[in-house]
Amino acid sequence: MSSEKIAIIGDRDTVTGFRLVGVSECATPKSPEETRELLLDFFRDPSMGLIIITEALASQVEDTIVELSQSPVPVILLVPDRNGSTGAYETVLKELIRRAVGIEIKI
Repeated sequence: MSSEKIAIIGDRDTVTGFRLVGVSECATPKSPEETRELLLDFFRDPSMGLIIITEALASQVEDTIVELSQSPVPVILLVPDRNGSTGAYETVLKELIRRAVGIEIKI
């Protein structure tokens, strides 16, 4: 099993930037439901190694990201969009740490 694909889920500007550097699996969802469905579709692809999602969209499907992040591959990476960081990565990271060690740790 090869984990060679990279996918991006984000706003039009962010997706365009990633397309320019060669990412071919790109999506610009219109609703939280569509974001969740795209995330699950990319996650189920056995050749997917990395799923990049903007923080703004990730905050809409935080529960799904935390659940899927239990698996080591594909990696789900939250990145800021053109408006800057929302801090969503901190929330997801705190939840993953809480699940892993059983206590909440301040980061």
